[in-house]
Amino acid sequence: MRAKRSLSMILAFGIVSAVWHVSVLRAQQLQGVRLALSTPTPHMAPLWVAKDRKLFERHGLDVQLILVNSGSLVAQMFAAGELQITANAPASLVNLVAAGERISFFLGLSNTTPFSVVTQPNIRRAEDLKGKKIGTARFGGSSHISALIALEHLGLDLKRDKITLIQTGVDPDRMAALDVKAIDAGMLQRVATKVMTGKGFYNLLNMHAAKIHYQNTGLAMKREYAAANPRAIDGLTRAMIEAYGFIFHKDNKQAVKEIIARNLRLPKVEALEGMRIVIKYVAEQNPKAAGVKAEEIVDQSWLKRLDGEGFFEKVYGGKF
Repeated sequence: MRAKRSLSMILAFGIVSAVWHVSVLRAQQLQGVRLALSTPTPHMAPLWVAKDRKLFERHGLDVQLILVNSGSLVAQMFAAGELQITANAPASLVNLVAAGERISFFLGLSNTTPFSVVTQPNIRRAEDLKGKKIGTARFGGSSHISALIALEHLGLDLKRDKITLIQTGVDPDRMAALDVKAIDAGMLQRVATKVMTGKGFYNLLNMHAAKIHYQNTGLAMKREYAAANPRAIDGLTRAMIEAYGFIFHKDNKQAVKEIIARNLRLPKVEALEGMRIVIKYVAEQNPKAAGVKAEEIVDQSWLKRLDGEGFFEKVYGGKF
């Protein structure tokens, strides 16, 4: 009896050891990638789905998603080599390119701006913003550039109309500033806009509904990193495409909602045109950016390679 018990314990120990060894070996085989998100918003869903469904692991990657609440700060960390990939708006990255960094924007997540100009209840017309204060996040970031684009769309000018842009932090900070009337208007993303309009604040300009060209969030990397790690970029791109395939499948609607809810903690030619508009407004703040060309930043080669091998048809069942 003792012999049988001992043999069972040895076998059990051996199985546990084997499983542990395989797990350690698998972890060692995965290539680590540090990827920063500038803002937790629904258009980050493909990254969250790829992480949740272990799609990155399927392609040999151990992707660490790092939340940094500022596109400008993400750009600084990226420039310092603390990150391999960024998922944020390209406005802050354009300044890095203008300073000499070789960066490629290789996969777009959102090519429309998610911002609205949300105002105090009594501000209902564009001219009512004259002499007023508008809250954005850090200067040089997505909300700041979107504010400049919005003002031009509304026929307003910062200097002429004596409008002041104020750095008031991320969406919750801007919402709080509106609540206490510290600002007259704020650049808010979709979830925050819905909350504030529900409280009586006014959506003066929905930039998405206005169909304003703007390259918002996407994945970017340094060109030297891509050259040294082509398999990692190929795997990351494949995982993202598969994540979109999961999101677009109607049977996964509830699962996708739950993944987004957890992470939000409940808040082509057109792509180049959107990038050109971003560069135009960044150049108004940084003249060196005027020499940056959209074609030099946007790198479609990774997607074209996968398209050429029929990867899109495989993931989307020939309906892409």
